[in-house]
Amino acid sequence: MTTDNPTRGITATQEATTRSQQRATITLVRHGEPDWAPDGGPSVSDPDLTPFGIHQARTTARALADSAFDALYVSPYRRAQQTAAEVAEAIGLEPITIDGLAEVQVAVEGFSSEEADRYFSEGARRPLEEHWDGWPGAETFHDFHARITSGIDEILARHACRPVQEHDFRVWDIPEPGPSIAIVAHCGTNSVAITHLLDIRPVPWEWLRFETGLAAYSTIEAHPIGPTSRVWSLRDFNREGHLHRAGLK
Repeated sequence: MTTDNPTRGITATQEATTRSQQRATITLVRHGEPDWAPDGGPSVSDPDLTPFGIHQARTTARALADSAFDALYVSPYRRAQQTAAEVAEAIGLEPITIDGLAEVQVAVEGFSSEEADRYFSEGARRPLEEHWDGWPGAETFHDFHARITSGIDEILARHACRPVQEHDFRVWDIPEPGPSIAIVAHCGTNSVAITHLLDIRPVPWEWLRFETGLAAYSTIEAHPIGPTSRVWSLRDFNREGHLHRAGLK
């Protein structure tokens, strides 16, 4: 007889003990709606949230209010900072800015809406191998990926969580009980974080592979594997129910 439950042989007591242990978790929050063209003017590279985006951020903060986080980290960009401020008030933690969490750079400062749309549409239609160069005139994807993964590793190292190379795969050394970490950043940032932690080969369009909605959040959880190692598992992805209930989607 076969079973699709790999823990079938574990006793009820062992399973209850495993479930009761606090596992390390990382909650990745995307910022609320940004005001890319304030007052209908030219595009800005580091926008504030719109009033609607502030409402989104407050709604997400309320959804996370009952979570017991150990630390809150945030991108340096304004839209993430303003979202994190709402989350920080709800969970009672001071946000810590990590420069490496900033979104992939683009070169649209001062563009009209039509020029910005053309910049992104033409950039997306380039031959696939050119996507490694990043958006025209801006940061390469290689640099972006290295920056984000270094930032995530820096955050986890602060909580004594360290990667270990085992043969041809990456596992983690994580203390018990594991930390619960919240990160407020961006679609591209959070997508790279997910592929990095899940040990998935990167592609230069990560923000499409793991795209999340504005003010949505995802949770990654560490699971034991082997004698002492941990691997990260995507437990929840793109949670938006709180936004739907508030009429914000």
